[in-house]
Amino acid sequence: MPDASRRESHRQARQQLHQRFLEQQNTPVAAPGAPEILFDRLPVGEEPVAAQESVEQDTTASAPVGRRKRGRRNLIMVVALLVFALVVTASVFTVRGIYKSLNPDDYPGPGGENVELTVEDGWGIQIISRKLDELDVVASDRLFVKAMEEQDDQVIHPGTYALRKQIPAAEAAAIMVDDTREKVFYVGITENVRLSAALQEIADSSGLPLQELQELANQPAKFGLPEGAQNLEGYLFPGGYRFPLETSAEDVLSRMVRATTETLAEQGITDPNEGYRVLKIASILQAEAQPKDYATVAGALNNRLAPDNRETHGLLQVDSAVVYGLDRYTLQFTPAEKADASNPYNTYQHPGLPPTPIGSPAESAISAAVNPASNDYYYWVTVNIETGETKFASSYAEHQRNHQQFRDYCAANEGVCQ
Repeated sequence: MPDASRRESHRQARQQLHQRFLEQQNTPVAAPGAPEILFDRLPVGEEPVAAQESVEQDTTASAPVGRRKRGRRNLIMVVALLVFALVVTASVFTVRGIYKSLNPDDYPGPGGENVELTVEDGWGIQIISRKLDELDVVASDRLFVKAMEEQDDQVIHPGTYALRKQIPAAEAAAIMVDDTREKVFYVGITENVRLSAALQEIADSSGLPLQELQELANQPAKFGLPEGAQNLEGYLFPGGYRFPLETSAEDVLSRMVRATTETLAEQGITDPNEGYRVLKIASILQAEAQPKDYATVAGALNNRLAPDNRETHGLLQVDSAVVYGLDRYTLQFTPAEKADASNPYNTYQHPGLPPTPIGSPAESAISAAVNPASNDYYYWVTVNIETGETKFASSYAEHQRNHQQFRDYCAANEGVCQ
């Protein structure tokens, strides 16, 4: 069909369609010559060109919003990556720090100030390594243990070792196992320790035979003690001692006895018999009283030892001496034991001082025995073991009141006074 005829046919069809639409809507037909209006309301399913253009314009206008959303998403991703990177970096440094603390670098040497480590009998590598770490001799105890594993000789003997701070672990290990260093042993004698316990401590620390030590201790004349001394009780001066490994039992005991006689001499006591008397009193002070009360108790003991004593008639009546004779440490004993005169240390039955000291007194007790406080007391009792509060009395009646306070304390604190 020619194009002109086709167009005319289409135009007529549209007019007819428009006419039917107007009739359905009761809309008057446009006057001749008026502009041609095909539709003022679109049939269902039809979409005007203008609306389509509007949609296209809206779609075009929404494009920047999408780009902004994508930009925000990109920014969030960048921030997340940065946070992740920071977390990873922090974790690396944390793990590295923990690893460094657990596996520190060894000290390069040559070391700093001089220090000493005293290795006690029975210490193993683990204890020694911790001590070296605490002294800052080695960078860590683990490094020292590892260095010891590489040593041919892995035995560390008791003794004092001269070292330097911040030295390589291998150097510290070599020093500790050096066989050319002088080997020593240490003995610690505590205050108020009895002779039997002191001899056992010496044997345990030195390796010397206990029997040999006991035999020597029963030969006081060999050590210059007075004729009345029965053994070395009271003469093994409290303190720490260092001896070369080859030191004999006699030399060990001689050193301790000499420390006691030197302390007596410093207090002006050079006569051996007077020294023995002082040690007996000092050993009772050590066992019976608090250091703050030593001089006062020493004055009370002197009052009891005085010839004109009408209060106790020369009896010291000290429980510590009685239990020493019973070879016990508890201060509790029965009435029968209190009345037992077969115990030579029973100061309730035998006047005067006991046959020997009852332990090793310290310098403070010796000083108080030499310099007693002048007073009129005959009695004393500690009424509170926890605080050490001690009350003194000049008469037995007053002492009984104080002693009742002690009994009340013991009743309120079960098991403390045993």
